[in-house]
Amino acid sequence: MKNVTQEVNKVYSEQNPSTYFRSESQLPSFLENNKKFLLQLKIPPRAFLNSTLLDFGCGTGQRGLVYDHLGADCTLVEYDKQSYKNASALFEKHAKNNFKIINSDIFDFKFSKESYDFVLSMGVAHHTKHPVKNIELCCQALKPGGMLILGVGNKAGFFQRNLQRLIVYSISENNEDIIKYSKILFKEHLQRCIEYGGRSIDEIVYDTYINPKIYSFGTNEIIDIFAKNNLNLYSSYQDLKNAQDFLEPSINQFHLMDDSIINSNSSPRSDKIFLSDFEDFSLSNNELNNADLLKQLRSLMPHFNEITDQVNDISFDHFDLNVNEFLKEINLFKEKLLKIKKIDVINKKHNEVFIDEIALVIKALNKNNKKIDKFYEVQKILDNNNRLFKLVNGVGMNYYCGYKNE
Repeated sequence: MKNVTQEVNKVYSEQNPSTYFRSESQLPSFLENNKKFLLQLKIPPRAFLNSTLLDFGCGTGQRGLVYDHLGADCTLVEYDKQSYKNASALFEKHAKNNFKIINSDIFDFKFSKESYDFVLSMGVAHHTKHPVKNIELCCQALKPGGMLILGVGNKAGFFQRNLQRLIVYSISENNEDIIKYSKILFKEHLQRCIEYGGRSIDEIVYDTYINPKIYSFGTNEIIDIFAKNNLNLYSSYQDLKNAQDFLEPSINQFHLMDDSIINSNSSPRSDKIFLSDFEDFSLSNNELNNADLLKQLRSLMPHFNEITDQVNDISFDHFDLNVNEFLKEINLFKEKLLKIKKIDVINKKHNEVFIDEIALVIKALNKNNKKIDKFYEVQKILDNNNRLFKLVNGVGMNYYCGYKNE
């Protein structure tokens, strides 16, 4: 691929994805919505009072303005010249605290290590030439005791969008084709995005399909990057649900707790209900079955990772798919999924239909026929499907808050 930063920003110069409100009258509601977002991350808005914040890849500056209004002195870094100008104009008019806005590639920006209370990186890292290095730079900029608020594409939540990218790159000759075909094939999805995020259809199409670089992260990958840079995962949105915590018996979950902290003189509260009491009481104790279920879920992960990785980071320079390997992995995933017993942690019927519909699309793309014929066949499949690209297409971006150890 050519210079990734230049190619990505060429797309954004045509349709900017970081436009969240279009008139000043919408600013108050935008600020309130972002306060609610912070509470989802378990960060009180008051934490930003008299703080320093680095917004790494600020776009139009609209999101950064939230933190200015919460009391932070903001430093904003943005490569795109027009976005830099827009952010400067926005802050000149509305900022309440000290600020600096710098027109620079984030990889060229010079900063003193451990110099900011907060670092903000929202929807940036997965579009850069070095996604992991981008996050590492964010970590390095944090003071001990500081927090990184990171928004990145998640490879599980982004799977359906990555599959959409594979489709349009397989049937298109140029960007004009991608725009045209995506608006036809993914009409329902795009309409939901408009209603949810407030962006225009062209901003969404350019950001999701024309964008030449989208590297989606796995949650374990984020946690590992945090750990290597002395950060702990503080919170996330969407909430992470640890399958082991859910499936392990309570005695295993809490075996590390120090019993000495319990006041021996205190009486147990009668309003607590412990499922382990019912398990021990009845003949349907599911301890062994829970352990077996966790083992079965672990066996799914190699196939899950193969499936999601094969359609990750799709672009015109990289959209070839090993179809036989993909179908082999997705069928193995399906076979193991359908054998899972005891607790329906996963909706097996839904997933069975969902996987079958994916296979139909992949087989259509693999046929040795003209691109326009592939388009019509895929269109027919998507018109008749019941699961794929219906309702919610996964979470496009996950948010992680990392706390730097003191």
